[in-house]
Amino acid sequence: MPTFPVETLDAGLTNVLFKPAIMAPKTQMNNRCKSDRGKSDRVVDRPSGQGRRIVVLSICASLACVSMSPGCSTSKKFHAGQGAGQQTASEFLSQLVRSDVSKTDCMPDYQEAHGPMDTDISSLSPEQMQGLSLQDCIAFGIANSKLMRDLGVTVLRTPQSITSTVDPAVVYTDPRIGEEAALSAFDANLFASSIYENNDRGYNNNFFGVNGLFRQDLSTTQYGVSKRSATGGLYTLRDVKIFDRNNQQSNRFGPYTWDTFLEAQVRQPLMLGSGSEFNRIAGPGASPGQLNGVLLARVRTDISLVEFERSVRDFVAEIENAYWDLYFAYRDLDTKTEARDQAIDTVEKIVSRSEQGAVSKEQALEQLWRFESDVVDSLNGRPLDGTRSNNGSTGGTFRSNGGVRISERRLRLIIGMPINDGRLVYPSDQPSLAQLDFDWENSISDALVNREELRRQRWVIKQRELELIGNRSFLKPQLDAIAAYRMRGFDKQFNTPLDNDFQEWSLGLDYLMPVGYRRGHAAVRNTQLSLAREAQVLVEQERAVHFGLSNAINEAKRAYENLLIQRNRYDAVEKQIEALKERLENARVEQVFVLLEAQRRRLDALVRYHQSAVEYQLAVRNVNLERGTLLSYCNVYLNESPSSDFIASQGIQRQERQDASASVHYRDPVISVPASGPTTSAIDTVR
Repeated sequence: MPTFPVETLDAGLTNVLFKPAIMAPKTQMNNRCKSDRGKSDRVVDRPSGQGRRIVVLSICASLACVSMSPGCSTSKKFHAGQGAGQQTASEFLSQLVRSDVSKTDCMPDYQEAHGPMDTDISSLSPEQMQGLSLQDCIAFGIANSKLMRDLGVTVLRTPQSITSTVDPAVVYTDPRIGEEAALSAFDANLFASSIYENNDRGYNNNFFGVNGLFRQDLSTTQYGVSKRSATGGLYTLRDVKIFDRNNQQSNRFGPYTWDTFLEAQVRQPLMLGSGSEFNRIAGPGASPGQLNGVLLARVRTDISLVEFERSVRDFVAEIENAYWDLYFAYRDLDTKTEARDQAIDTVEKIVSRSEQGAVSKEQALEQLWRFESDVVDSLNGRPLDGTRSNNGSTGGTFRSNGGVRISERRLRLIIGMPINDGRLVYPSDQPSLAQLDFDWENSISDALVNREELRRQRWVIKQRELELIGNRSFLKPQLDAIAAYRMRGFDKQFNTPLDNDFQEWSLGLDYLMPVGYRRGHAAVRNTQLSLAREAQVLVEQERAVHFGLSNAINEAKRAYENLLIQRNRYDAVEKQIEALKERLENARVEQVFVLLEAQRRRLDALVRYHQSAVEYQLAVRNVNLERGTLLSYCNVYLNESPSSDFIASQGIQRQERQDASASVHYRDPVISVPASGPTTSAIDTVR
């Protein structure tokens, strides 16, 4: 997956174009230095006293109307107690207006035209049967699922916990903690302002204005650009224009004057907030415990990508669970239908032989109705939990509800097909009966590297480590170096920097230190405790992976051995039934319940055989899931949106900088640390 280099944060500043949109009032510009230079009093024209009073009274009246308005509320107040009258709480609540949510294009309606009774399984033709392979179901489900569905219908119970295909993009574009939000702190900012002041003052000094009465029209307009660098420095360039018209008697050029200056300012942190490491982790303006740098934002995106991959893995596992549940439901229906047909044949043979007696006939009829009930249940099923993920194992332990119709609807639900469309889906694949032996060393090695839960936890630990580095910086005092250069112009005098007479500069230091660093020490300690906790969680997760993989491998061995046993059991029962049928044909069966019991055991043996086949198939699947290779086992591969060649090349360079074997001056000091042993890179893992 491409990574975004931090080196591009300072790019784009030289190409910024801006145009001042706010200037001094037009009347001021037109009236600049017209006349009044010869007037001795230099009194600025002012509105009459009566006009000012009218304006003040109008403003006060408007404020009074706003303060007395009732706002948006039109409901009556409810008063409790003896003085409430006949009004009750129910009457008061009935006054509230309840409206339904108006429908928009973002709320489409979904209603299917078919119902469950529109499909009559007794009259289905081959054209109404649709066979699907497991690979077809996975491909169809992945292609048509914007949400990672599950068989527990979580979308109705807790819709906020459902993972969708846009979740990583939502984290990436989060305006609070996303990568774009973190990068925006280093964007150039254009600013402009224009402030007009009307001043009317009286002084106890005849030097100001005319006999101590000072009147002034003052307009200040400025515009510029500021940019934060990756090292924490703030660079500002601004142009300021000041227009002043007053009645000061000591003015040199009459009542009008212009003042303008161009200023460049730099504020560079020297201790707290300095360096690219801190700014890439914490970001500008960070505080202890509240860090939102570019690296932390990228880690959050990586965590969301791993969580999405885990959701896709569980989704694929659920599709396979529903698929093999439906396969077993068909085999179960076939087996019970065959047993029912044999029971009918047995009843007919017993009825045709009067010497068997009424007891034998009723025993055979009782078994016939029992098998008929099993057929009905096997055809329709009951709304019980089937095979689901995390019901004993991560991928799901086989637990079929034994119903074709309900299992078929569950498969349709999980892969996104219409719940009812007049057709019946059936699995076209058969379980693989090949014996597989799994090497423990290779399996556990793959699991510790590839398991999504472990990869996510390692990203969380990396996040805590970066937060610890950032919070430790808050144990430093704040010391900023400030430098500014200002080139002024007065009236018409504004020349180049080389021959300008009004040039100013300033240098200084700004120091701030919290006594005791209480919040900084608390943030560091909190991060240390969180890091210790996450490290211990990783250890326990690795132990849980050992436990789950051990169970999966042992379950595969048990299911295969049981498959062979059930096959031998079925062959033995089948031979026993053939012998009993021969004795029944020759009227040598004195007790019919022996044959009936053999038929029941044959049904149970055949059902257990198909169940063992499905259990073995799911056990093999679970081994791949525990190893972290389920997606590749099912030919499912994930990819982010295509990126430009520039971003891809930057990602390759960034990947090379993470190489611990590179030279120290080339290796990234933040995202790369020397490894204790050989590790598998992310690109090799994806490949």
